[in-house]
Amino acid sequence: MWNTSGKEDNLVKDLKETTLTFEKLGERYGVSRQAIHDFCKRHGIKRSKRPREHQAEVCRLCQKLIQISKKPHSEFISIHTIVKETGESRGECHYHLRRLRIKGLVNKKFGRLLSKRLEKAYAIYFTKRLPVSTIGRKVGLKNFHELIQRHREKGYHVPSPLYVYDGRERSRVQKEFHRRERR
Repeated sequence: MWNTSGKEDNLVKDLKETTLTFEKLGERYGVSRQAIHDFCKRHGIKRSKRPREHQAEVCRLCQKLIQISKKPHSEFISIHTIVKETGESRGECHYHLRRLRIKGLVNKKFGRLLSKRLEKAYAIYFTKRLPVSTIGRKVGLKNFHELIQRHREKGYHVPSPLYVYDGRERSRVQKEFHRRERR
């Protein structure tokens, strides 16, 4: 295959020091891609991995994720909704989200919410004037108030609820709740 050891030495050097593909090296040395691959295997040469250059500016999925992240209260959008809106697999979304978080193009909390119910509860929390306990019952979360507290501790920006309890309203809600329990 190889006429002189000088070519072999150069090829070994190229294989170890560059990240050129076997095809490009084959063209350079006038042999096939498979011949370069076989040579590499025979000599036990370990190639350095090619650095992955992910360009968020031209990536269609990254641009879609950035667009979703600009919505109000985007840190409370679950990964399920993100996957549904992008049409990509969950693993693919996680990869691109990780790249965007590292570059600082999206909020660190964006896409971390795992519960669809919790996302629905927060959507109601931000738009309607309802008590927190009512929102929790509506979506099937018994501990929505605790979850809000946990998210505040973790650094999520959870504003005060739109619904403000006053003395009469609280007693009315409690009476209504007890009346429903008796049924």
